[in-house]
Amino acid sequence: MLEITLDDIKITTDGKDTDYDQMCNNLYEYNVRATNGLLKKPGKDINLYLKDDSGNVVGGLFCETWLCGLYLDVFWIADEYRGKGYGKIMIAEAERLGKELGCIFAHTCTFTYQAPEFYKRMGYEVFAVNDEYPEGIKQFFLKKKL
Repeated sequence: MLEITLDDIKITTDGKDTDYDQMCNNLYEYNVRATNGLLKKPGKDINLYLKDDSGNVVGGLFCETWLCGLYLDVFWIADEYRGKGYGKIMIAEAERLGKELGCIFAHTCTFTYQAPEFYKRMGYEVFAVNDEYPEGIKQFFLKKKL
């Protein structure tokens, strides 16, 4: 365990789940105040599931909305269902729902071993690249006006 004492306060790696939750909640409340409440707009999650005939989840797209933006957070489709157009439909539906909620743009990030070309075909443009990862891996930050 790391512990650095500075006067009457310390830096430590000893934390509880409640400490983590408290810090995240405090940051969220600060951000809401700093944006005059705009951070909460529209403030609705959009979660889409791709299910087979048996009801098994074979894919999904989880999105958050804040600061009038749609953030595509988690997106996965099982290998046997890729390349069949389901991803395009799911992205288009998330964008439609986001726009209905008041989002004016969408954004996401992806890695070279994931789907940067897919997002580009969906109309997303790269606005930043982090190329500091080993073995030539890059992280792409993409956005699209809705």
